[in-house]
Amino acid sequence: MPRRTHLSLPRFIKVFAVVVFGLASFATVQADPIVVSGNAVVTNGPVFGPTISFNLTGQNFSANLNYNNDPASIMHFGIWPCSRSGGGLNGPCTTANNGYVGQSELLGTFTFNGQTFQASVINSVNVNLTSPTFVIPPEFLDDAAVVVIAPFGFVGSISIAATGEIINLEGQGTVRLLLTRQTIGSITGLFLDRADYTFGPTVQGVTVESVPEPTTLALLFTGLAGAAVRVRHRLRRPR
Repeated sequence: MPRRTHLSLPRFIKVFAVVVFGLASFATVQADPIVVSGNAVVTNGPVFGPTISFNLTGQNFSANLNYNNDPASIMHFGIWPCSRSGGGLNGPCTTANNGYVGQSELLGTFTFNGQTFQASVINSVNVNLTSPTFVIPPEFLDDAAVVVIAPFGFVGSISIAATGEIINLEGQGTVRLLLTRQTIGSITGLFLDRADYTFGPTVQGVTVESVPEPTTLALLFTGLAGAAVRVRHRLRRPR
């Protein structure tokens, strides 16, 4: 007669738990990515290189993350050549991109399914922002400020060590980069002021525009106001 295999209750519970956990982990990894909204901001870092912060929300998910200002990761920023640190080595900004690759260097908190976790090397956050390369036209290089508007794409993944879950993220939007005329040591030119990433609708292609100086704007508005007054007087003049 064939022998029957009997499982004790404790062993059955262990086997059942392993099976359920394995299926849950598989389902988590295979789940559709969470589409995120929110924003991100890039500025010049306090010490060396650019810095970035994220404020993201999605279905059963939110995150507030900040770059840890690790000098070893400055090349992860596509805008690095236009930062104050990079510009001091390479000269004023002429071309770059608004991409960023974050590899476990983002700190802060994220909440998933009602539980809040600390982002760290253990609960690692990896993100990838992609955006087309821009080139500043030669006639803009001596201007007071230049604005670059471009689309961006976003993907990310977060590993939760305690549960083995992996959260996949995706999104897109439009980035507005402001470059202003600054002097770094003996070098004067256009350098990073800030870049604002807004998740949501995207623009088509890249546009580079010169920002008029405040004096020029004042003269422009004064001229428009004067023209409006003259038109109003003409309309009131009896015929």
